[in-house]
Amino acid sequence: MARIPPVAPANESAELKTVFDQLRATRGSVPGMYRTLAHQPAILAAHRAYFHAALDAGVLPRPFKEKIAWRVARLRGSEYSSTSHRRYALRHGVAEAELAAIDRGDYTALPPRESAAPNFAEAMVKGRGTVDDAIYAALSQHFNPAEIVEIAALVGIMELASSLGAVFELTAD
Repeated sequence: MARIPPVAPANESAELKTVFDQLRATRGSVPGMYRTLAHQPAILAAHRAYFHAALDAGVLPRPFKEKIAWRVARLRGSEYSSTSHRRYALRHGVAEAELAAIDRGDYTALPPRESAAPNFAEAMVKGRGTVDDAIYAALSQHFNPAEIVEIAALVGIMELASSLGAVFELTAD
């Protein structure tokens, strides 16, 4: 059971409408993470804006970013984020077998461009933000600066989401 009760649909204030409407449009519903953050609307809006920029928008394709999100959630041991991003990955066309391989840290079936990103994400999570020069160089062979910022930002927001899911003891929607 969550430590903080989520804001129920019947208690959605006008202040939450913009963010919640965007979530319904992009996610199909308002996930528990956002209903919990809704107790502090400014933090909710900032978190959603960051997550939207890193995952929903940007230059890299959503299925590719869901693979990264899935890997970070699994590395962080976040049941909440793992369940959510597994579902989103499948919805965006990522195959079960591909998710299973990524979960094992096996990126060999991915094209070289794609394998550099989860390898970077794994190094970023395990290194607590520090990434070996060789891993960064491998990433920069395949991605331009804007794409690298997008990948690193996605890893960062997934780490935050995993931490929030743990501290609030959120269960998957």
